[in-house]
Amino acid sequence: MTKMRDIMSAAPVCMAPGESVSDAAKAMKRHGTGTVLVLTDGRLRGLVTGRDITVRVLAERRDPQLTRIGDICSGELVVLGPDDDVAEATRLVRERAVRRIPVLQDGIPVGIVSIGDLALEKDATSALSGVSSTSPNS
Repeated sequence: MTKMRDIMSAAPVCMAPGESVSDAAKAMKRHGTGTVLVLTDGRLRGLVTGRDITVRVLAERRDPQLTRIGDICSGELVVLGPDDDVAEATRLVRERAVRRIPVLQDGIPVGIVSIGDLALEKDATSALSGVSSTSPNS
């Protein structure tokens, strides 16, 4: 069976909750990702996506330089370990309606799996499979 470690994006972008939304957006651009994991003392506290920035900051006319990612991150996360099966991730995506799952080893983030990664694993020709295999728009 395929494990999370086989399909995850390793070395996720991690930032402290006191960092600005603007800095998180710059990190996303620099690393070519749409997700930043929010850590407190090395432990996962939440997750911020480009959509979170759009909906929770820009749409509400909040200043991205003054707004902290800890104030907008999603805190109730589904997480898995690197040795968990892809089938478990697929089940969680369906049941919990999540698009990204942080992968933790001994409580430390080591990767992240997206719905696109799962689609690619299941069917390399599916429309969603291209989400994880292409570069983000510049």
